[in-house]
Amino acid sequence: MRYTHLTENERYMISALRKQGISTAKIAKQLGRHKATIYREIERNSRYNRHFRRFSYQAWRAQQMARNRLSRSRRNKRYSEIDFRLPEALLRLDWSPDQIVGYLRVRGYPTMSHELIYQHIWNDKTLGGTLWKHLRQSTKKRRKRYNSKDSRGRLAAKRHITERPAKAEHRNEPGHWEIDTVVGPRTKALYRNFSRQNDWLHFYRANGR
Repeated sequence: MRYTHLTENERYMISALRKQGISTAKIAKQLGRHKATIYREIERNSRYNRHFRRFSYQAWRAQQMARNRLSRSRRNKRYSEIDFRLPEALLRLDWSPDQIVGYLRVRGYPTMSHELIYQHIWNDKTLGGTLWKHLRQSTKKRRKRYNSKDSRGRLAAKRHITERPAKAEHRNEPGHWEIDTVVGPRTKALYRNFSRQNDWLHFYRANGR
């Protein structure tokens, strides 16, 4: 039978039944739990009461202690190298840690935080690994953009779209094209060609930016 943690309601029932003087074995039977589960619950989550000079079990404190214990166990969970095989494969496809976390959650794989994946990447780097090179800003220093214009994707001596001939607006003459670049992570890019006459759109991969 698969073990399940005691619920908050069960802890309040344990506390109330103990105050009525009901034995631990009978409490376990009433809750449909093994008596060892109730014994362990009372032993782990009781605190010494100096006023009554004895250990007492209080439901609210027991619930808080159980939550804190569960939180610590989750933070201290250890992952094996096998657990990181899929995240590493996705990293090499230039997936971001956030994308990987979402994929693992949807597919039902062991979940991990994006902070843990970043930590794994930097640990790999200290050992001479290359996972860090697949991060989208792995080699770039972030610079402040206060009151500065964003010039990414701009070409030298590029003519603005407002300078195109007026006859191009009527869309009845062939040969008028809109061409721009769609830039992806790292050095990946696509060219987009659009014919204004017949709304024909074509993408093709660029060798670089």
